[in-house]
Amino acid sequence: MKNDIHIIFVDIDWTIFDHSKRPSKYDIPSLKALKKAQKKGIKVFINTARPYHSVEQINFFDFFQPDGLILGNGNLVTYKDEVIFSSDIPIKTFEKISKTVLDLKLNMEGIRKYDCFLISDIDEHAKALFATYPEDMPHVEDYHGQDTIGINLFCTKDYDETIKKVVPQDYIYFRYHEHGVDIAPPPHDKGEAIKMVLDHLNISKDNAMAIGDDIADIPMFGQVKYGIAMANGKEETINSATHVAKHISKHGVKHILKELVF
Repeated sequence: MKNDIHIIFVDIDWTIFDHSKRPSKYDIPSLKALKKAQKKGIKVFINTARPYHSVEQINFFDFFQPDGLILGNGNLVTYKDEVIFSSDIPIKTFEKISKTVLDLKLNMEGIRKYDCFLISDIDEHAKALFATYPEDMPHVEDYHGQDTIGINLFCTKDYDETIKKVVPQDYIYFRYHEHGVDIAPPPHDKGEAIKMVLDHLNISKDNAMAIGDDIADIPMFGQVKYGIAMANGKEETINSATHVAKHISKHGVKHILKELVF
């Protein structure tokens, strides 16, 4: 192999999953290249903002079986069947946020390690969000202290200041969509999660590669020797990378692995 790479962290959306293509959503040549890397003994971790149930619903695991998962931008980290880390929202914090959300006649999704639930019936904001992300609508479930690791809030920016008042100051409040906000306890960072994995597996950052396209992927690059931005990525992401892969439509992951790994 060209470089001594022992582990690869790769984003999903707009890196190997293309929302604009139908019926084939996946960059299959790039997934085949990642499988080739695994056969050569390189560990491959998915590092995505999506929670587990979301990755499952886009049938990702039918196409590729990673060695480990970094989900929710780092609020759940697993290796094989082992949970390395999970963030946890205290019961009182979840109840306080959900009460405010319901008082505003809004809705939110409680995210557990492997599934999720809505706290009230579907509303216009949730419908608008799920129109963008074609997934099954979660079921409604009363909250009775179930373990949660994140919150997916459905609202427009008009509600941000009001809701932020009941969200702990050290929590992440990230608006990723006109009708969607990600709320999670720290650490909630793809880079911090990579560091956890490298420490857990005793792998040096000099033997690590990360590939992504968006702003949330930038922290990955500080934890690895090879930080790869997709050509279709955000300008800030490209400027923070050590290398730039081809556009997703040109199988960028496949070509960068051929250039730097095989």
